[in-house]
This record gives sequence, C-alpha cells and structure tokens, in this order.
Amino acid sequence: MNLITRTLICFTIVLTTLAYAEDISLKLEDGTVWNGTVGQTITVNYEHRGEVVVHTGELSRATSTYIMVDGKFLFIDKIVSIDSDNTKNSSAETADSTDESVKESDSREDQNPLIKKPIKQGELPKGVFTLQLHEMVGTYFRDNEITQLINYIEENYGLGQIIVLEIHSGGGAVHIWDKIREVIWEARDRHRFIAWIESAGSGAAASAFLCDEIYYRSHGYVGAITMYSGDINNVAPDWQMDGWVKELESVLAKSSHTPMIAGSMVRSKYNFSYDIDPETGEITYYSNEFGDNVLSKTGRNMMLSAGEALKCGMSDGTANNGEELAKLLDLDEWVIIDPYGQNISEKWTKTLKEFETVGPELFDEFAGNVRADSDKKAIMLRIAAGRKLLTWYKKIGKDTWPMVVQVRVDDEMIKREIENLEYQKRLLD
Repeated sequence: MNLITRTLICFTIVLTTLAYAEDISLKLEDGTVWNGTVGQTITVNYEHRGEVVVHTGELSRATSTYIMVDGKFLFIDKIVSIDSDNTKNSSAETADSTDESVKESDSREDQNPLIKKPIKQGELPKGVFTLQLHEMVGTYFRDNEITQLINYIEENYGLGQIIVLEIHSGGGAVHIWDKIREVIWEARDRHRFIAWIESAGSGAAASAFLCDEIYYRSHGYVGAITMYSGDINNVAPDWQMDGWVKELESVLAKSSHTPMIAGSMVRSKYNFSYDIDPETGEITYYSNEFGDNVLSKTGRNMMLSAGEALKCGMSDGTANNGEELAKLLDLDEWVIIDPYGQNISEKWTKTLKEFETVGPELFDEFAGNVRADSDKKAIMLRIAAGRKLLTWYKKIGKDTWPMVVQVRVDDEMIKREIENLEYQKRLLD
C-alpha cells in the first residue's frame, strides 16, 4: 500500500508483538541481521558525520527507519553494528543465510501491518514533512490537518518519516487538544514527530509536549498552560485544573520529559526549580524553590524561553531556520520531501480567512438585513444566504464551526429556519 523510502531499500525491520515484549529483527547495510527485543540494553556503533560514535542504553523503541536507545534517535541506515549482553537471543546472522530464513522474513512482513509494500520505485532524499500549526487551537490549529498529512505520507511515502510541526499559537480549545493528542500518539510509533516552536502557550504548549523532540527558535517560548471556562476571566474550577495537571504530567512522562514541570505551568501555586551536577551534567528537578535554578515561584504561571528550556532539559536544541534544524535532526541538509503539509495548511487558512469576511455578511442577510423591493424577494435572499451558510458549515466542519462562528447557530437551526422561510414564501405566492 505505502511506498518504502530509500532507507527501506537498504534494510528491513520486522516487528512482532509478543505477550510482554516486541521481538525486533534489523537488517543492517552490511547484510547482517540483528535480533533482539524492546527493553534490552544494547551497544550501538553509529556513524555520525564520518565518525563512529558508541551509544549504550535501553532499546525503547524501534520503527521502520530508526531505533531509540537511551532516549536518542538512531537511524538504522547509519548503524555500523549492534551488540548486546544476551548474544544468544540477539545474534547476528547474514541476510542470505538460508532460503528458509528469507521466506520466514517475507512471511512476517506480509503479516505485520507496520511493514508496507512499495507502490513505486525510486530514491527519495532524506528530509522532512512540515505542517504549520498557527493561531488558535481549534480553528486554524487542528487535528484534521495532522491526520490528513499522516494519511498522505503513509499512502505515498511509507513509515518512519520525520514530521515537523511548526507551532506559533497562544492556545485554544482543550477538547480539540484531546483529538490532537490521540492523533499524534497513535502515529508516534510509525513516525518521528518534531515540535519546532516560535511560540506555544496553553493548548499549543501541551501539543508540543506530545512530540518526540522539541526545538525552539531563539525567540520562542512555551508555557502558561492554563484552563478557562468560556473566557479568560472565568478560570476553571480547582478540580478541573488539577485534572489538567495530571493529564499533562502523563503526557510529559510518555514524552521523556520531567512531569514535575506541569504543575507550575498550569497553576500559579506550584513551584519548579532544578540543579545541574557540575561533573556529570545530570539534572535534578524540584517541585519547590530550593533548587539552584528557580524557574517558577508562587504567584505566576511558568513560561520557558528558548535558553531556559535548553538549560533545564526541556528543549532538544535551538534553530532559527531549516538548515540549523536539519543539523539538530542529524540530516545532511534541509529538504522538504513533499509540500503537501504546507499546502493543506495554506488552504485551510485561506478558507477560514474568507469565511471571516463573508460569514458575518451572510448571517446578517439570513437574519433579514437585505435590500429587496418586495417581501417575497427579501425571503428569497434570506433563503439563499442560509443555503450558503450550510455550504460553509460543511467546509468548516461541526467541530470547528462553534469556535469560528460568533453566534450559537448550527446546521440544524439553519435548516429549520430555511424551512420556515420557504413556508412564508409559499404563503406569498
């Protein structure tokens, strides 16, 4: 169904899920095959910019293009060798050892939904897919476009892609963030998600925390993940705020960041500080003000600048342009493989901007603010405006409509009013 990219031409990764662990079989570029399981400790000799670097740690994730060892992403086509303590269960063997092993591997690929058959041939540059997530969460910044991009990538380019979410938003609707969370978490085992932040407040910050890695622009910030009921002057009740803190803690824990930072971003009564060991560089976090570096004191919601986030381990790096980000992502150059994500973002922005202009006019006409030389013509104009509103409703969608429209009117209400107007028109015939 999906296209296997250049990296999958060089190797094959087969994942099978057992009762409590995943068996992994990796075919490296030199033809050897390493077998092991997620959760074991391994040592990886890895090629990085012409040098071989050694990484030792727990194998926590394996996808079709990379593995994660001790929290670091390692691309399989750059792995020189893999060693483990359990050599019996993780032995290397040649790719062409026997016909039976090839048949078995092919069979496992056929049965595993994470392994996609190529639909095209040809090499693609190793690069990224980007998606702009700007303005309010729930209107311009939605799960819809993320889902579209993921589906498009998997239908055309295969698994293991790098998806860069360019975030510039002050936040928005929590119930839309719930949808964003489900979309990203469902796809994180298949792709590498990158948050590249210009600004991220509230729900936008929470969205950044869903990603595998977080990078800032030098003037970027993240934080103030507060919750309001209706408007900014109506703070959510304590029970709801505390629930929001626990939700963010679970997100941060799953994303390999300290959960202790969540409370201080949501509630002004919480604190956050940290120490850095001068010899090892290890960071110790505190939910109080007693650390050497205090980021949040009682009375304010914490917001992290790019420099603060990098120092305290909440950022993976700072990049102001694509070339700088490419280096941090261990890419040779900044290449956007396909502009699809940019295109759907621009299309959706154009749609909403247009509705912001014509929508109020259509609602005025639908309410009766029309110019006509007879009652019948006035009703006909109102009906036409209502039908145009229904067309816009389909374009915008039922989840986004309430946040875009300033009045509480849904499609059913519009339909009922059109029926009423048509009845009035018939009386005038």
